[in-house]
Amino acid sequence: MRRFLAATVAIFGCAQPCDAQQATVKSETLISLSVSPAAAPRPAFKYLLLPELREMNPGNPIQGYLKCQLDQYPFVFDAQEFDRRKPLLAMPFGELTLAEAPGLGSSALKQADAAARLDNPDWQILLKIRADGFETLIPDVQAMRIVARALKSRFHAEIAGGRLDEAIETAKTMFAMARHLGEHPTLIGELVGISIATLAITPLEEMMAHPNCPNLYWALTNLPDPFISARTALEGERVTIWGLGRDLDSTAPVSASAVKKFIDNLDGLIGKGLQGDEPGGVRGYIARLTKDEQKLGAARKRLIDSGLKEANVKSFSPEQVILLDEVRELRARFDDVAKMMVFPAWQFEEMAEKAKGEKREPALIADALLPAQAAVRQAQARLAQRLTMLRHIEAIRLYAAEHKGALPAKLAEISVPLSDDPFTGKPFRYELVGATAHLRGTPPKSAEHNPFLRVHYEITVRN
Repeated sequence: MRRFLAATVAIFGCAQPCDAQQATVKSETLISLSVSPAAAPRPAFKYLLLPELREMNPGNPIQGYLKCQLDQYPFVFDAQEFDRRKPLLAMPFGELTLAEAPGLGSSALKQADAAARLDNPDWQILLKIRADGFETLIPDVQAMRIVARALKSRFHAEIAGGRLDEAIETAKTMFAMARHLGEHPTLIGELVGISIATLAITPLEEMMAHPNCPNLYWALTNLPDPFISARTALEGERVTIWGLGRDLDSTAPVSASAVKKFIDNLDGLIGKGLQGDEPGGVRGYIARLTKDEQKLGAARKRLIDSGLKEANVKSFSPEQVILLDEVRELRARFDDVAKMMVFPAWQFEEMAEKAKGEKREPALIADALLPAQAAVRQAQARLAQRLTMLRHIEAIRLYAAEHKGALPAKLAEISVPLSDDPFTGKPFRYELVGATAHLRGTPPKSAEHNPFLRVHYEITVRN
């Protein structure tokens, strides 16, 4: 599968919780947690959720992850193994140990632990992206999900068995793996990284509900924000997008055969999906525009306004003009979104909504090949929201430890700093009803009716 067509799979893979602990209630996802009061550890960073430098070794972790995936193939795919594992993972706390769950302590997963503690992730794909562009295949990225699911199974078993120190080490492995995917020079890689980090959230909730769980407020506070940066992925996507027009000279006329080759390549990428709207695919679309003198003249003007020499543009064939203008528009639209991704999610949402109202000329290549940058920014913010809500829960546990098990009437009573909801730029919605605290996140405006993105934590303190 070409990587730009795999975006939808990656997006939906990290968007929707599906664990037994989480139940969709009407228009929201309700997560009920019974927690114990817990003071902050001393030293504050006694527990961390990412490997620290003193744990690291020199080396490239990527090969270790892939070798792990190959070694534990039967653990993941064998039908009998899966059927044996499934009921074990549903057992309540105290009834499951690693010894009772065959394969959950697999030696193959120890390779993932070791890989997560190597310091120089290199996917060794940059030259391939330059050569293959939108045709680049990235099966190694999708394979990382398999390793992550196996790690999640082990994470659950460790918590259920009360082995919380080992569970924290598994959390470190999963979060480090997610961060390493953030070094992949594609937005698909980043989305898979976000998906893997999201997989770790449910076991973290389970651990926070364990009677003996240490307080993880400072461990959560110490996580990077954004947890996975888009910088490397955006730069990699620019390599692909700018490489698309490398066979179309913008300084001199190109031959008819070169134009034909370029169009044939585009037809291979996007032409099959155009037959309903554009008879003849990309070639039919280009032919239609070249016969429209008004559109052809507008395209020439845009190329000149972008910095190309007028004399050169006038010497180009109509097909070269239209194709160069299409590539120019793809690059411009990519940067229009990329420039907004540095802003907080709530500001990005406002800017993106405003941009939707701007009038744009139809552009076949941009409409078909522009990567899903807005979806990536939203996925980043969804992960940030969940991690920040977990930090709130740990702050509530701190408060309960300081006030004989009582819950705060409002968030302002909590003594440690709390971050705002990424989608609003304002404090999370919180209320205390009797002996139950309710913490709610606000979904992005573009998905405000999606129950999976309307997260509601219902928190009680056990005696």
